[in-house]
Amino acid sequence: MRKFKRAAVLGASVLAFSGFGIGAAQAAEHSFETQGNASTDCITKETQKAADEAAGHHVKVTHCERMPQDPGNTSMLVFYQA
Repeated sequence: MRKFKRAAVLGASVLAFSGFGIGAAQAAEHSFETQGNASTDCITKETQKAADEAAGHHVKVTHCERMPQDPGNTSMLVFYQA
C-alpha cells in the first residue's frame, strides 16, 4: 500500500510540474518577419493586425527588432505573446 501511495504522489507531482512547463511555454515570445522600420512601425495598428493574422488570434505585440542582415532597416522582427 505504501508503494502505491508513493507512486500516486510521484505521478501527481510529475503532472503538476509538467503543467507549469506548459504554462511557461505558452508565455514564451514568438516572432515573425514583416516590412517596416523597427523604431517607428512597431506599435501600430497595421503591425498589430499582422501579428494577429500570424498567430491566428489576438496577441500582444511586445517589441520589434531590426533584421540584422537588413542595413536599410526595411524589415523587422515583431515579437508577441500569445
